[in-house]
Amino acid sequence: MVTSSVFCLYISLAVSITVAAFALIISVWLIRYQRSLTRAGPTIHERIRQRHENFVGLMEWRLPTMIEILPMVALVALVLFANFIRYSMCYTLSIFILTFLIENICLGSLSSRWVHPP
Repeated sequence: MVTSSVFCLYISLAVSITVAAFALIISVWLIRYQRSLTRAGPTIHERIRQRHENFVGLMEWRLPTMIEILPMVALVALVLFANFIRYSMCYTLSIFILTFLIENICLGSLSSRWVHPP
């Protein structure tokens, strides 16, 4: 029988792998989109048409929304993993690990805002 803490671990792992896969797919899409912008076409009208088709394709797949959702889904995976740690390990060790994770996440989000202002 699988306990709820192990269930949280497996769900966390599945969500993390899914987020990583979508991040990789999105980066490939964006690289291809940027390459299509610099690719030389026969005429300026042909390049504009191709660029518009690529842009419409990205919007149909709701790429900006997907990019905004990925960090939230990764945070859900982190919460599930924290639940696994809380229920499966001893109390002192779990508090130490959770504190370490929360501090790194907070410092990471602060440093990313300092490096890349909105």
